[in-house]
Amino acid sequence: MTKELKTIVKNLPQAPGVYFFLDKNGQIIYIGKAINIKKRIQSHFSSQAKKERGWRNTIIDYSKVKTIDFIPTKTEKDALILESALVKKHQPYYNLALKDDKNFLYIGFTRETYPRIFTTRQPKKIAADYIGPFVAGYETKEFLAALRRIFPYKTCKNPVGKPCLYYHLGQCWAHLEKAKDYYKIVNGLKALIGIYNGTGAHIECYDISNTSGQLSVGSMVTFINNKPKKYLYRKFRIRTVSGSDDPRSLAEIISRRLAHKEWKYPDLIVVDGGKGQLSRLNNIPLSVIGISKRKASKRTRVSGIVHSPYGYGSVGIRQLPELVRDTILAARDEAHRFAIAYHRLRRRSQIYTNK
Repeated sequence: MTKELKTIVKNLPQAPGVYFFLDKNGQIIYIGKAINIKKRIQSHFSSQAKKERGWRNTIIDYSKVKTIDFIPTKTEKDALILESALVKKHQPYYNLALKDDKNFLYIGFTRETYPRIFTTRQPKKIAADYIGPFVAGYETKEFLAALRRIFPYKTCKNPVGKPCLYYHLGQCWAHLEKAKDYYKIVNGLKALIGIYNGTGAHIECYDISNTSGQLSVGSMVTFINNKPKKYLYRKFRIRTVSGSDDPRSLAEIISRRLAHKEWKYPDLIVVDGGKGQLSRLNNIPLSVIGISKRKASKRTRVSGIVHSPYGYGSVGIRQLPELVRDTILAARDEAHRFAIAYHRLRRRSQIYTNK
């Protein structure tokens, strides 16, 4: 490495981004991406890299690199997307991959009354609303397939009155009497896919806390763009339910919350519980899922099952992509914490009052 290049590398940021190798004429001969620009470029010129790749037989002829430039990005995903676009634009000599027209994956929702959901690498070819791009194409398709178990979405082109095979298998709710709730399927899908894409969604999570059915309270926590928004948290005293009845208690507080139309409605409601808790929430006008607990294995502390009132099955929480899983579990845990804190406050208040 020349003295000039050493100076450049010394001052590179340790941050995600795209970097460029330029020749003596200022032409870009290689474009790369990195989660840490400085470390990645150092690895290009390290003795170990030369030994492993073979200095003379390496893909890149480092002797032609006369200067280095870079563009920082917020995330590694942003860097990967930018790298792909810039390689296609500049066609650098030493970039063997990414020069073709293969694009990242998008998920499309057709603009019909009952939208058809599909994946494509050529967005805008079909008139639709798109979410993406997604870097991990296989993971994205697996995620979408898993979601169909709890949100039975449409893939056929059949009209609403002509059920497809997937309707009879319980995997499509865009036909006959089930079509009236299909908008919940679409909204729920968009919310979870939005979380996965990093663009986020507005979700609310609810939980109930009591002691042997006494002093029952409920909590509502709000996450927007995958982050808690504590100024939107709400707490409720259970008014109409006696004893320990979580399903009815959840139905009560969510009904009371929905009566506050001045509070912006979420894209998705999450409750702490399974089919029992969801049984009382079939008629709410928003998408809803429940997270039930399951004993964790010795290999992982992450456990749970995702249910909905619509699907034919359920999804293990570990089947979801990391960002989706972490966001949902964080919301559930925060709702649990907030409910317990309010219940303890009521218990302390009662003890003080009875003295």
